[in-house]
Amino acid sequence: MSIQSGSTYGLRSIMDLSQPYTAFKPFSLTTSSEDATTVLTVSDYMEEAHRITLVVDKNDLYISFNGTATADESSMLLPSGTGYTETDISITGDISVIRANQGNGRIIGAIWGR
Repeated sequence: MSIQSGSTYGLRSIMDLSQPYTAFKPFSLTTSSEDATTVLTVSDYMEEAHRITLVVDKNDLYISFNGTATADESSMLLPSGTGYTETDISITGDISVIRANQGNGRIIGAIWGR
């Protein structure tokens, strides 16, 4: 079966199924200390991440892109049970987290890029 440009396969067109990013990396981390923890270093998997999506559960976490997370306004606070998605972002270094209060937190997500 050949599919021509502009035709549909099921309910989705070929263009809908096309992904603009060549690299993908899922991640998951549960904190185990009061210190900042590196979730992943983007440059280990791709040159630059342009899209990220994540969910935080078990405990509130501060997150930092391209640096070390701190428990203040210089890092983004993500309450437990919430998520975050961003496109057209540029992350080349570390993604790190730190607990916002007592108890371990967990972050689950993925990045896409080139």
